[in-house]
Amino acid sequence: MTNTDFIATLLSLIGAWLFYRSRKRVFDRRNEYGQEIFESYRKKLTARTIDLLLAFIAIVIMLTGTIFLALQHLESWGWIVLAPIAWLFIVGYIPGGKCRPQDRPR
Repeated sequence: MTNTDFIATLLSLIGAWLFYRSRKRVFDRRNEYGQEIFESYRKKLTARTIDLLLAFIAIVIMLTGTIFLALQHLESWGWIVLAPIAWLFIVGYIPGGKCRPQDRPR
């Protein structure tokens, strides 16, 4: 295991932990009936913004670590990880994804 492997794995783990923490914050705000409880509308907006930013940063960090790890092991298993990313850059869409009702063929 090289230093790059270690750093990429560490980035992926940090991203996964941050994503876990962002989802746990949402879970901790719920009461026994499943409703989110806030003291005011401002606190609701602040909490949701923090959760969204934390989740976005976590996903970016996790993907960065995964891509660096895949690039280091491109000759063995890395191409499997990078193939969907290349598909998104070349084609630009995910097959079978949801489309808007007005875009559906009739």
